[in-house]
Amino acid sequence: MLKSYIAINYEIKGVQKLIEFLVLEVWCKPNSQRCRTILNNELKALYDEYDWFKQNVNTIYTVCKTLNAVDLNTLKTTFENNNQIEKLCNGTLKPIYISALHKDLRKPINAFFSELYSRFLGWALIHKTYKKKKDYYDELISKNNFTECPCCGFGDIKTDYSDGHSPFDHYLPQKHYPLSTINFDNLVPMCHSCNSDYKGEKDIIKNGQKVFYPYLKTHPQIEIIVDFNTSKLPLLINKAGVDKLPKGYFKVSFNINIEETESWNKIFNIKNRYSWKIADNRVSWFNDIRQMYRDVDIVTNTSTDAINKVIKYDSTKHLGFIKSAYLEKIKSLPHLLKAIEEVSGSSVNNAI
Repeated sequence: MLKSYIAINYEIKGVQKLIEFLVLEVWCKPNSQRCRTILNNELKALYDEYDWFKQNVNTIYTVCKTLNAVDLNTLKTTFENNNQIEKLCNGTLKPIYISALHKDLRKPINAFFSELYSRFLGWALIHKTYKKKKDYYDELISKNNFTECPCCGFGDIKTDYSDGHSPFDHYLPQKHYPLSTINFDNLVPMCHSCNSDYKGEKDIIKNGQKVFYPYLKTHPQIEIIVDFNTSKLPLLINKAGVDKLPKGYFKVSFNINIEETESWNKIFNIKNRYSWKIADNRVSWFNDIRQMYRDVDIVTNTSTDAINKVIKYDSTKHLGFIKSAYLEKIKSLPHLLKAIEEVSGSSVNNAI
């Protein structure tokens, strides 16, 4: 994550407590009574209203009645483990997969939780008490003031002015961690590209890999560093040469090198995506420098002054953090700086 979300308290987070009660107080403590009798009032209402819920709850309860204390404790431990999202992300807790459960429990548990997110959060009885997922989304995005994906930094994030909302990514994917499917510590709004094109169903903490927790209270300040060789400088300013620019010409790195940044890059292909953005925008960014340099209303004695002003004005705009890093590299190239000063304002500009 380039940035983390500031977590908010919201009613819908309470649905996790409902499922926690169902697992820990009902399924893990089966007795001779019928399942419904040991549900709390909220779960009874859902049980009576929604046949899918009733059937699945009964099926799992029936299996649990056949299990011994060790098997029931494994269910308890696995559920609790799967829902300590921050500890799983920072590597202080190792994941337990549902393959650890008794063989008769794995299939019904997976069937129930794999559909819970799409069904449970859409029910009218849930909305009545806990509000809607979209309400929570709007409040979260408003609180964080994000219009761009905090994972990649440039993908579109829908706001309350948009229809619908951007995808809630199951940060620890449902495929591997179904027991945390409605835990909002594990539900993270991301742009479609980060969510679907890159992350998908990867087990991002496999083998104890550390990753950024999406609601980290203190997120490191990640800065982008751009480098490239100077053998093809004309291609930086020549749009006609875009096809001749070698792939991987722009090298991207970060100011901090920790396991979490490496995981972030690996999962979301961040360095390559940033380098592609530089390749796509390099000519227009170069033209911004020239225009700034020749603007009679802005004092710029040198091309370096012009670059600094472009960085100042554009660093917070869309792609500004990548653009600023690229322009910082340009500042280190005296021949290119001299060329900017020589051609700016002349007829040569129109040929570039």
